[in-house]
Amino acid sequence: MSDKDFGGAEDLSLPKATVQKIISEILPQLPQHDASLGEDMAFTKGARDLLIQCSMEFLRMLSSEANDISEKESKKTIAVEHVEQALKDLGFPDYIEGIKGVVGEWKQVQTKRTNRTEKMKTYGGLRATDEELAQMQAALFGEAKDRMEGGEPSSAA
Repeated sequence: MSDKDFGGAEDLSLPKATVQKIISEILPQLPQHDASLGEDMAFTKGARDLLIQCSMEFLRMLSSEANDISEKESKKTIAVEHVEQALKDLGFPDYIEGIKGVVGEWKQVQTKRTNRTEKMKTYGGLRATDEELAQMQAALFGEAKDRMEGGEPSSAA
């Protein structure tokens, strides 16, 4: 997998503000951090940009290795197992437990989203289509507008 597959290396990056936030959260937790120095310890912009470049290179290597593993298995989608194997092959087995935790958290979020969507579709004990839900929403908005204008609720259900 080459950079051309991604539209060129210059198109790839990590959001600088997000990286800066991560750095700001992690610096005080480091064992070398001396609290007596105050909260003024910071990364320079150059150091942050270098960290982003190194991170992007790591992600390229990891995704390329995971892609090779998935292709060897004749798979079209890179699975968590492929990333785990790639981490092992690249000499980063210590990262596997961390990614398993992140994947577990992601699955929980997806389950909650699915449950919330299903709950909305079965609002009031009835299974409603998207069109029916939109009609119910429009009726509720109409009633709220009528109340705001001091009128009687309309019966457009």
